[in-house]
Amino acid sequence: MAKKSGSDKNYISVWQWFLLFFLFAIPCIGLGVLIALAFVGENESRKNYCRAVLFMLLLCFLACFCLNVLGFLPEITAALQKWLQQHHWHV
Repeated sequence: MAKKSGSDKNYISVWQWFLLFFLFAIPCIGLGVLIALAFVGENESRKNYCRAVLFMLLLCFLACFCLNVLGFLPEITAALQKWLQQHHWHV
């Protein structure tokens, strides 16, 4: 059974997760909060989650960079836009 906030320093309530997700969704501010929480604080669960999200963002950035350097990114973007238009998604 889950421990309550008073007995476990790594406990994060639903509302705390909600607030984190809300803050991460704000452009620029979310990235700053993500970086700060990844390395500051005593809550290991939150720090590990933030580090994992940063690592995933880094992998996505590197993948896009490599695709762009190799020249595939414009083709992928064009194909994706064509597919979205065919399925009546407005971009």
